[in-house]
Amino acid sequence: MTQAKSLAEFLDHSGARYRVFDLGSQLRKVGKDDWQRFNAGEAYPYPHLGHAWLVLLMWNPDDTDQHSIWFMKLPLDEQAGLPVAVLTDVLNRIHKALATRDPKERQRLLTDHPYQFTPGPGKMAALHARASRLLGAAHSEHHGPARDYLLQSSTTDDWQSLGLQGIADVLERMNDSDARALAKRLPELPPEPRIAVLEALEHHTPALPLVEGIIKQANEHQDPALDTAALRALSQSDATGLVREFTATALNRHPDHLDLVLVVLTRHPGLLEDTDLSLVALDRLAHLADQDGFNRVVQGLALQPRLSGLVLKVLRHPNRSEQLARAIGGLIDASRSVQ
Repeated sequence: MTQAKSLAEFLDHSGARYRVFDLGSQLRKVGKDDWQRFNAGEAYPYPHLGHAWLVLLMWNPDDTDQHSIWFMKLPLDEQAGLPVAVLTDVLNRIHKALATRDPKERQRLLTDHPYQFTPGPGKMAALHARASRLLGAAHSEHHGPARDYLLQSSTTDDWQSLGLQGIADVLERMNDSDARALAKRLPELPPEPRIAVLEALEHHTPALPLVEGIIKQANEHQDPALDTAALRALSQSDATGLVREFTATALNRHPDHLDLVLVVLTRHPGLLEDTDLSLVALDRLAHLADQDGFNRVVQGLALQPRLSGLVLKVLRHPNRSEQLARAIGGLIDASRSVQ
């Protein structure tokens, strides 16, 4: 095989079937158009902490021994693109791995490299559930008990025994009827499993009845931990209007909770195109975080599609606070010092 000029070109000619996922702040599919644009030198659609957290799921429908998962944490440049030196190194490594016939050696090459990262337990459970469903594999042994507990009101004093994998399997294979059942079940769950389910939901797109149920529960309790978990659960929701309204409400009723602010800024970048909402979120960040923390979050936002002009818009906003203005000034000074 001739040397490919991009990851997409290499994989398209490798003979393997594959899917690309992002696993930065949450699990989500990298769509074909976004993947092609990234491989053409454009910005990565989901930068997180200055990197593209890629998961390549590769398989051969006729040979299960050739199924592979490759985790790649690729450093991005200041435009969220992939540096040429990194691309060249990655292509050389993946070419060598896929050309290897021994499945154990191939998997070693796919995991023993400087770009490797190991997802946390929640992300790994979500990825395993997604891969199992896509490949037509059976769900885990934890699926049945977790489904009974979450959807059919069974009781257990040891909900931790259900495992993150069981919860992930239920959410991954959930249909509209299941979503309605979970929305009905949420008020009955104790606080800990309720929050665990909401946090696991950030890897999925919840159906509208579940979105409405999550928001209803959060508004009834008005607890900062529950609101934070709810914002995570709604981060991939298509119900943009409902989520925007709830986000603004949560920010206003918990002005002193940094974790909630960080969830808004890291999980809901699309909502930040609303300058009034981004003003509130960044003002909270300026008051609750130190200068270094403020800089890192806002620099990350600047890499997000459509948010490159966010800082300037907020700085010019007539209602921005002096604290926020000083924080932005510190960010500008820090940026100049490294140039």
